[in-house]
Amino acid sequence: MENYRFQVNLGGMIEILSDHLYSSPDVYIRELLQNGVDAIVAREKAEPGFVGSEQGRILVDIKNMRRLSFRDNGIGLTRDEIHRFLAVIGESSKRDLESGKILSDYIGRFGIGLLSCFMVSDEIRIRTRSIHDAKGYEWIGKPDGTYELNALEEEIPCGTEISLTAKEGAERFLSCETVEELILHYGLILPYPILMNDGQNKKRLNPVTLPWNEAQNDKSALMLFGQMMFKEQFLDCVPLRSTTGSVEGVAYFLPYSVQASVKQKHMVYLKNMLLTENGEGILPDWAIFVRCIINAKDLRPTASREGFYLDDDLREVKAELGECIASYLKDMAKRNKEAFRQFMDIHELAVRSMAIADDELFHLFIDELTFVTTKGEMTGLELRLSNEPLRFCGMREYRQLSQIFVSQGQLLINCGYVYSQDLLKRMGDCFGLDVQSVDSYDVEELLHEVNLEEAELAVPFLRAAEKALAEYDCAVEMKQFIPANLPAFYYLDQNALLCRDIAQAMDTGNDVFAGMLGNFMQEFEDKKASTIYFNMRNPLIRKLVKKSDEASLKDIIVIIYVQTLLIGGFTLRNNELGIMNNKLLALLEGGLCDDE
Repeated sequence: MENYRFQVNLGGMIEILSDHLYSSPDVYIRELLQNGVDAIVAREKAEPGFVGSEQGRILVDIKNMRRLSFRDNGIGLTRDEIHRFLAVIGESSKRDLESGKILSDYIGRFGIGLLSCFMVSDEIRIRTRSIHDAKGYEWIGKPDGTYELNALEEEIPCGTEISLTAKEGAERFLSCETVEELILHYGLILPYPILMNDGQNKKRLNPVTLPWNEAQNDKSALMLFGQMMFKEQFLDCVPLRSTTGSVEGVAYFLPYSVQASVKQKHMVYLKNMLLTENGEGILPDWAIFVRCIINAKDLRPTASREGFYLDDDLREVKAELGECIASYLKDMAKRNKEAFRQFMDIHELAVRSMAIADDELFHLFIDELTFVTTKGEMTGLELRLSNEPLRFCGMREYRQLSQIFVSQGQLLINCGYVYSQDLLKRMGDCFGLDVQSVDSYDVEELLHEVNLEEAELAVPFLRAAEKALAEYDCAVEMKQFIPANLPAFYYLDQNALLCRDIAQAMDTGNDVFAGMLGNFMQEFEDKKASTIYFNMRNPLIRKLVKKSDEASLKDIIVIIYVQTLLIGGFTLRNNELGIMNNKLLALLEGGLCDDE
């Protein structure tokens, strides 16, 4: 049996990198930065007395707007290391020699980052000298997979210099403006100086210290840093820490509300090198009201270095960062009521989502959340302490019932708003409260029976009402209720509301669509309930029950019926408004008799 070795087509590999692995040629700057930083870290570990934060540096030179060199004063490479690490795809100098595992101190992991330079240059020229060698070497790599290696006669300092010449069509990626922009984009918070020389000026691009190292107790400095990074003002900020993954950073509270479907973009760094501006999965789903700057030391990046592996560590980090934000809000709710109220005024919708998702957050926020009721806007705490049964319904039922509940001083909660019903039911379960929907509550408890004399007097009126409203498919009853100025109350249950919506759609739709809706409505026809309750306490009704002219009585009843629809907020159909107008005109033309 013969053994064979795989052959790698470097040109095809570069095409895979550019078309599938990396999102843009821009990332070559990121790879050069991380190689320089890792070389400085390696020298720190190998050479006593070398302190990277004081002595390590990266120098970027740009010549003729087409030639670029990245020079670090890190550990450098020996001749054997050049053959091993630069000529073998997938091999990395960051691996432990014994275990083969990537050492956690380094940013780079896969041994393919240098190939990204072929996306902007047809040649990679490297001059390097190891701290363990007195001699330097020059390595020249080509995209066809060939390379040459020469010993340098002149003495060069320890470290590595990578030089690129822009290939045709890639000149803009090596321009001064682009290179500076990309260095700031990827390496703004790197702990080692990045110096740039454009032939005229030499300047340091990154700040001297990390913002959260020097400003842990200086909120104003953190707020200014967030404003600079995101180009917007923020409401507040909170430091973030997670022992898992060695994560630190800052969360900034947005000064405007956002929809739950909107995913915030966070600036996520790995060992101080920008990994992604998306940051999806790094925070709990409920934390939509913050934007974050996060730096992780020990999370695993994907091969494209544009995100983290979804593993147990990342899930633990998400939980710990979420706890940082939740704890801060808990403390704010206790110690700074004004700031917390301002936060709630802006982000209550997001908080509602949080409270449903997490038991602890529910108990924290439920007393502060507000609900629309017939007694005005009430907080969860006010509802809990009201000592009243908590009756609730949807938006349209609330329109029907609120006038009765208000006039009788009873509590009804409008759960037509997002999350209100779930929160209210959960409140009932957690605190043992009487919470019921109007579906399970007898609406007629709000209405009172008339006495026997009034019932007998109302019989002709109700008979006329049945005839007048026969085509409108609703039952008629005589009750007495508050408010007395309301002549009638029209109530539809959920099935009847749905049937009315379907009927309205059938009126305006084409024949095919109407037929489909008609079949659907048949499922609810036998279950629906719609009733108009006339109010014997109302002066008009008391007068009408004494009328003997059934024709004019029927016209007035139809007018009252349409009026109750308008009061209840129902959409009129089948020209109901026109019918009312016609009835009014008929009454005016015939004369209104005052028949006692």
